[in-house]
Amino acid sequence: MLMKRRTQEIRRVILEQVDDVGKVKTNEIAKTFGVTRQAIFKNVKELVASRVLLKTDLPAHPYRIKPLQDAFVKVPVSPEVEENKIWNESIAPLLKDLKSNVREICHYGFTEMFNNVIDHSASQSADIWVTVDALVVRISIQDHGIGIWRKLQDAFQLDDPRHALLELTKGKLTTDPQRHTGEGIFFTSRMFDKFILASDKLTFCRFQEGDEWLFDVKEDNPGPGTRVSLVLHLDSEKTPREVFDKFTADLDDFGFTRTQLSVQLAKYEGDHLVSRSQAKRILHRLDKFKEVYLDFRDVTDIGQAFTDEIFRVFKNDHPDIRLIPVNTRPEVARMIQRAMAQEGQAELPI
Repeated sequence: MLMKRRTQEIRRVILEQVDDVGKVKTNEIAKTFGVTRQAIFKNVKELVASRVLLKTDLPAHPYRIKPLQDAFVKVPVSPEVEENKIWNESIAPLLKDLKSNVREICHYGFTEMFNNVIDHSASQSADIWVTVDALVVRISIQDHGIGIWRKLQDAFQLDDPRHALLELTKGKLTTDPQRHTGEGIFFTSRMFDKFILASDKLTFCRFQEGDEWLFDVKEDNPGPGTRVSLVLHLDSEKTPREVFDKFTADLDDFGFTRTQLSVQLAKYEGDHLVSRSQAKRILHRLDKFKEVYLDFRDVTDIGQAFTDEIFRVFKNDHPDIRLIPVNTRPEVARMIQRAMAQEGQAELPI
C-alpha cells in the first residue's frame, strides 16, 4: 500500500513537470523521493506505455499529457444568453466523470466568468476551451470586447492597468452594483489552483505552490478582449463553501467580510513603497471589510509615511477594522511595529 502511494506521488510530480515545462527533471525527482534516476525513467516509460504521456518531436519539450477531453465551443454573446444554459449543454457533459467537488468549483467558476462576459465585455461572441487530462481540468474563456483593465480604468477613473488589477484583487469591485456584488473573480481566483486573467498588455496569474498562494504579473500582448483561464487538479479536495467561509471574518457573519491583498501590487516597476499616496491606493475601499490581511511577500522595504498612513492614520479612522500584516521581512516588520507602537499596540497582530 505504501509502495503504491509512493508511486502515485512520483507520477503526480512527473505529470506536474510535464504540464509545467514539457519535460521531466529526473535528477530533481529522484533526489526528492530518494530513489534512482532509473526508477524515475521506469515510471515515465510506463506512463508513455499507458498513453497518459505522449512523446513529441520537440527536443526541448519531449512530452505532453494526453487529453481525455478536448473541446472548443464558440458561442454568441447577448443579454439573452444564459450562462447556466451554456454550462448545462456544452460544458457539464465533458466533466461528468470528475469528482463532485471539482465539478462544483468548475460550475461556479465558469458561470461567474461567463456572466461577466455577458454583462461587461460588450463582445458579440466568446470562445470556450475545455481540456481534461490525467492531472487537471482547464477551462478558458476568450471574449473580443473592451478588455477588463480598460473597462475598470474607464469606470473608476484609474490611471493605470496595474491600479485596476490592485482594486480587482481586493474584491467587491463591480461596474454594475445593481446586478453584481463584485465577488465572482475574487472567489474564482481562490477556488482554482491556477487563475489567469489577460487583457490588453497585462496578464495576471494567481497560483498555488504547496501551501502558499503566489502571483505573477507580466506585461505582454495577449490581444484585444479578455481571456480567463481556470486550472484545477482532479484530486483537489477543495469545495466552494470552504473558500467562502475562509473570507468570512466572524462566525455570525454571512457575507464577504475578510480579504487578502498583496501589497506588492501597489508597487510599479522601480518604485519603493514610501508615500502616503501609495498607501491610500492600497487602503481605498478597505473600509468595506472587517478584517484585511496585507501580504508583504517580496516587499523588501517600506517608508515611514507609507507605514504611518496605513497602520496609524487609517487605524485611527477605522478602529473596528483589523489590519493583519503577513509575510513581512524583519526590516518591514520593524517599520510596522514602530507605527503601531505610537497607538499603544505592542506587537503585530497574529
